[in-house]
Amino acid sequence: MIIKRAIAVESLTKVCEESLSLIKLLIEADNEVYAKGFEDGMVAQSEVQKTLRPWVGLTDEEINQMGLGNYIKVVREIEAKLKEKNT
Repeated sequence: MIIKRAIAVESLTKVCEESLSLIKLLIEADNEVYAKGFEDGMVAQSEVQKTLRPWVGLTDEEINQMGLGNYIKVVREIEAKLKEKNT
């Protein structure tokens, strides 16, 4: 009976150790996936920030060169609406 108990304890201990080892591997894998996702997110955010540029409107000279000098007020209103929609 003592030998059976010792074998059972040894077997159970081995199963527990193997289970603990697998759990540690899963945790490490999850941490790697989380870290990779975090890094990817930071890279994506950085790329978006690079593409964002401040609004640059037309100069009065550019408006005049397009032959719209008499419509500067209308052009400015259009610019304001575009800026509102795109910022």
